Parts: sequence; C-alpha cells; structure tokens
Amino acid sequence: MTACGTDKAKLSQAYVDKAKVDAAQEATAAAAKLIEEARRMPPYPGQCEKHGHTGVVLNDWYDVANQKADNTVGDLNKQIDWCAAWYHRIWKSREPK
Repeated sequence: MTACGTDKAKLSQAYVDKAKVDAAQEATAAAAKLIEEARRMPPYPGQCEKHGHTGVVLNDWYDVANQKADNTVGDLNKQIDWCAAWYHRIWKSREPK
C-alpha cells in the first residue's frame, strides 16, 4: 500500500514551485501595467487646440488686412512648431528604442 501514499517532500516542493510561478505571473502583469502607463501620452496641451482668427473686418484697407492675416499666420506657425516639438519630445520618450 505504500504506492498509494504521497511523497510529502515532493508535494511541498510542488506548492513552493506553484507559489513562485504565481508570484512571477503577478510581477509580469504588474510590470506590463507600469510599462503601459509610462507609454501613455499626457493630455494634449490646450494651446495646441487654439484656433486663430485674422481680425480682418469689412472695409479694412488691403494693406491692413494683409498685415493682420500675416501676423495671424506667423503666430499660428509658431504655435504649430511648439506643439510639434512637444509631441515629438513626448513620443520619443515613450516609444521603445
């Protein structure tokens, strides 16, 4: 009848091994969650969603209207450059190398 008995040492080792596997799986899941959170992009800056308006009104002289439009385009180009630089800096810091 000894063949029906259990080897307590092997059973204990099996429990230890299972506990190690469970701990490793939990650690892997936690690490994957941390990586996902680290790669998540922060909220888009509000100034990057701002729209520009020339301020040109009916009966503005052509040179005045042109200057207003040129100023607006210049400001919007600066805004686009800043937003693009922000995005690329953040994106590069989060993408795998």
